[in-house]
Amino acid sequence: MDAMPRTIGYHVVKSGYGLWLPGDDRGSWSEAWDAEIGFIEPHTLHEGDPVRQRMARERMIHPPVHLTDAMIDAVAAALALCVDRSGGGLSIVAVTIQPTHMHLLIPYSGRDIHRTARWIADQTTKAVHRTTDHLGPIWSKGKWCSYVFDQSHWHNTMQYIQRHDPAARPFSFVTPM
Repeated sequence: MDAMPRTIGYHVVKSGYGLWLPGDDRGSWSEAWDAEIGFIEPHTLHEGDPVRQRMARERMIHPPVHLTDAMIDAVAAALALCVDRSGGGLSIVAVTIQPTHMHLLIPYSGRDIHRTARWIADQTTKAVHRTTDHLGPIWSKGKWCSYVFDQSHWHNTMQYIQRHDPAARPFSFVTPM
């Protein structure tokens, strides 16, 4: 019997609020379906659907969020605090924060990655609210998270994040692995 692959880390992506809705042409994983339709095939990738996207857009109560430079700075500072406050339980080895989304490469620590990602989203949202005039949502519900099981996947993900924005400033809390 083959042994289960060992998780060495996670690639977590958070999208700005309202920027990747159900029905998007790129596909979507969301369960945010209309009450009349209900949850159809939750946790599966759904193809683009202009009707579903229109319905999702109509349910939005805030405008889509594009992070400003001040908001990006607040997110970066909050990420550094999250790493510091975790008592060594959280490390982020690659990050890019774009106006529309952020990518994080997080080594396996034994902690629940879904709770960790929710905590990071909560802390970064609070930081933006404290330091800017923006008081609405920052991130879309949920996240995209892939599990990394081997060094080549880890290396490729790290390079992808680093290449994602060649002009991005390095973040001081990022530690190489």
